[in-house]
Amino acid sequence: TLHQGSTRMQQSIDPAMRSPLRWAIAGYLLLFMTLSLMRMRNLILLMEKRRPWVSELILKRGHR
Repeated sequence: TLHQGSTRMQQSIDPAMRSPLRWAIAGYLLLFMTLSLMRMRNLILLMEKRRPWVSELILKRGHR
């Protein structure tokens, strides 16, 4: 049930709850990594905005 006592041992968690918990943790980890990489990309582009390769990248993306 959802109202089981607190535990530090993963083996004592009900198996029906263990799998969704792992999926939720993995999902949040992937979301955090994706957002971190997107932020890093934007910071690099912001710092390098006067470079020719950034202008080329913007022009290339504008033609999609």
